[in-house]
Formats: sequence, structure tokens, C-alpha cells
Amino acid sequence: MKTLLIPTDFSRHAYQACLYAAGMAARHGWKLHLLHVYQSFYAVSAYPGVTGAAWVEIKDATDQQMAELKEKLKKQFPAISISGENREGTMADTVANFAREKNVNLIVMGTQGATGLKYAVLGSNTFAVILKSPVPVVAIPARISAFRMDRVGFAVNYHATEVTALEDFTTLMDRPMVITLFHFYEKGKQEETKRMQKWAKRFEKIATGSDAELHFKLAISRNLPVSINRMVAREQLDALVMTPMDKPFFSRMFSKQLIKVIAHKPTVPVFFMKTDER
Repeated sequence: MKTLLIPTDFSRHAYQACLYAAGMAARHGWKLHLLHVYQSFYAVSAYPGVTGAAWVEIKDATDQQMAELKEKLKKQFPAISISGENREGTMADTVANFAREKNVNLIVMGTQGATGLKYAVLGSNTFAVILKSPVPVVAIPARISAFRMDRVGFAVNYHATEVTALEDFTTLMDRPMVITLFHFYEKGKQEETKRMQKWAKRFEKIATGSDAELHFKLAISRNLPVSINRMVAREQLDALVMTPMDKPFFSRMFSKQLIKVIAHKPTVPVFFMKTDER
């Protein structure tokens, strides 16, 4: 049985990510584990006027919040196994270590938490977890809570890791779906068409062993984030899949331009797959 890990700060948005993860777990028969990461030493230094006894009370309150969150989710999703705990440490390192320790298969996080990072693409914590996590991470945008996985978009940049990432994704989800593999180009449509046709054969081999239906799309783009949003709307996608190991494309995804267009108006969850390449 697979395990989903949901880091939470008990914010409203984090709860929406919990609902998405719980819906996914219920659909696949997976386990759900909630994790809250706190930094008491940082807190003491940041607020020297707060006594040690007060921090004990805060810790007790956090334990109570975790218990209430588990109970709330169990009432809505009685068929799945839900556990949770609080750990001290830094977010990215603690989540990554926990994922290795507990053999987690997938991490689900909201793109904004209680801190409300206005100008972060995914929020600093989520971005840091994506980079350090040993397993795939799903970034859930605000206002998304219902799990849907009928139509998925996969950003292709003709990198060998994408073939492995698509295979890992179809194996992980293990359900019928339509996957649109898309590539944006700036010029040279004829050349791009030949490259896509060549790579299509490699991707189609993966689909043969799964229930996925593949489609291939090419589109000219001078504004990557706007083009991605249009692709999501045009293809009625429920989620996007990307590979952070593809550094050129990943760096473009986290450009200032993307921050303005996507971060403030995110549309669908994004699965950041992991590969063995570093």
C-alpha cells in the first residue's frame, strides 16, 4: 500500500491540500500521513519575551491541532488510514528525511500556507521541498481541493529523464487517463515536428503497458507562463506533470514572469517528478 505525506501548517489552504490528498488516497486505497514541522529554537530566538513554559503550551496546542485535523479528515474519509505527527526541524530537510524513513511514495503540499508568500511561485517551503525530496511532490494551488485525474498535461523538453518520469507517473497513478504531451517552441515548427514525432515513439512504448491515452501538441510561445495557462484551459487539464531535473526548462518555469502570471492565479495541481539524475 502506498503512502501519501502531507506537510501542513494547519492553514486553510493546507487543509485544501489535505482534502486533495485524501481524495487521491481514497481513490487508490493509499495511506495518508500528516506532518507538521516546527522550529522551537528559532521561535525562542525570534521571540525572546516568550518563556519556555509558554512554548510548552504552544506545543500542546499544536498537538491538539494535529489530533483535530486527523479526526476531521477521518470523518470525511472513513475508508482510508490516516496518521499524523509533529516534528521539530526545518521544513525541507525534515520532510525529505521523513519521506526516506517511512518509504513515502508521494508528497502533497499547498502552494501557499499561513505565511501567504505573495511573490513566491510555490511558496518558499514547497519550492525547497521539491528540490530536496527523494520522491515526487504535488503542488496544490489555492482553491483546489477535489481530486481529479482524467486529463493530464506533461511538459516535454526532449530530455531523457522525461521518458522515465512519464513511466513513473503512469505507474504511480495506475488508472485510465488522457495525457497530453506538449512542447512550446519559439521558431522552426518543421524541425520541432520532426523531433516530437521521434520522441513520440519512445513515449508511446510506455503507454502500451498502461491505461493512458497519449496525445502530442506543439505550440509556438513567446510567453511560457501564459502559454501554459492557455494549454491547461484549452485541453481542460486536471493536472500538470514536470521534471525539475530538466534544469533549463525548470529555471524558466521559475522566472519572474511566471511568478506574475501563474503564482497569483494558479489553475491546476503540478506533479514534480524525480529522477536519478542530479
